[in-house]
Amino acid sequence: MAYSVDNIIPVNIILTATGLGYADFSSAFVFADAADLLSDPSKTPLLAENGKKLKTKADKVLVLESPMTLRGEAFPFDSWRDYSGVTELGADFSTDSDVYLIATRYFAQIPRPATLSVWMKNPDDQSLVATASKADEEAWRYHYFFKNADMLTEAVIALSDWSDATSHPVWFTTSEEAALDPMSKSDVLSRLKAKGNRHMFAGWRAQDAIDEDPSQAYSMVQVAAAFNKFRPNGLNTAITAEYQILPGIDGDELKTSGYNALKAKKGVFFTPVELAGEMDSCRVINSQSMSSYGEFIDDVINLDVLKNHLQVDGYNYIANVGTKRPLTPKGYEGLLNVVTNTLKRFYNNGVLGQGSFIDEATGDEKTTNFGFVILSKAEDVLKLSSAQRKKREFPPTSILVILARAGHVAEMNVTVE
Repeated sequence: MAYSVDNIIPVNIILTATGLGYADFSSAFVFADAADLLSDPSKTPLLAENGKKLKTKADKVLVLESPMTLRGEAFPFDSWRDYSGVTELGADFSTDSDVYLIATRYFAQIPRPATLSVWMKNPDDQSLVATASKADEEAWRYHYFFKNADMLTEAVIALSDWSDATSHPVWFTTSEEAALDPMSKSDVLSRLKAKGNRHMFAGWRAQDAIDEDPSQAYSMVQVAAAFNKFRPNGLNTAITAEYQILPGIDGDELKTSGYNALKAKKGVFFTPVELAGEMDSCRVINSQSMSSYGEFIDDVINLDVLKNHLQVDGYNYIANVGTKRPLTPKGYEGLLNVVTNTLKRFYNNGVLGQGSFIDEATGDEKTTNFGFVILSKAEDVLKLSSAQRKKREFPPTSILVILARAGHVAEMNVTVE
């Protein structure tokens, strides 16, 4: 045989791992019951004794197997399916079910989110928190939507704490009349504000509007869908929920005391804007989070996305090299460069913006043109103790970021001579 070229030009193929990808912050879970399904009762096996259906103490019929769709497919408890629109979802769920109403509002927004995931609740779950926790363990979806019938006040309060513990926004729309009373402290919006959870986003709609169009009870779902516009890798794609136009949301006209009460309680409301007889489209107003830190909804979402991108980019830098990142100034400088590029991306997409800050070292006021300052230096790695080096940990990286936020109100002072 001829002499192999492998002996002259040996080529070694070295594959690199793909690493982590960024999370999908347009993804969402909605939580369904078996009763929401379009189904043929004759095809649902039930537990029976002597021809009589067995029931629980709560008078619920005991089901032997998983819930079945009208198409004869099983939709097991504690499982989920993804749907790309109301047509696909409507093949499994009744059009008058709350799950379908939620999907209607979610997919009505422009641009339209790609999918909505439906989780089939287990009737044995002790609480909505237990249900949401199981879903979170099985699959990651960012937004969480629940049927209003499940959102009793105490359940909402419990989910409010859960939302911050898991960094999943819970979107909730109430029609409680007491929310419009400035003196009321016991309504659900007042209680949520008192708790101050960052990831609880609550809005208000009039019951009359809901009676006319039941999907209006899920107006906050469409606010969540509006954030599908935000593309972290794009240019100037960051949004504020304030003044967004939501197709299909008609809005409410309230008295001044009602508007003021909702503002004070951090409740989002939906209303047309009027001036001198001219009427603008219905807009989202007062898009605040229940956060004790005075954040708006976009502040919370933007920081969640920024955190995810910093974690992904940092992890991929350390884990995907194939050899190692040395615990030296050069190795740490590489990590700082990665972080810098991530933060520049968030300046480009509009989350971060130019602003001033106080330099802790000098006490001087300075300006950052790109909305961030990395306070750590590559040489900080030389200050690690022997014990720290044995743990193989880079120094903690200190970063100051300035959110660009959004202007919602503009006062004008006109001097006339």
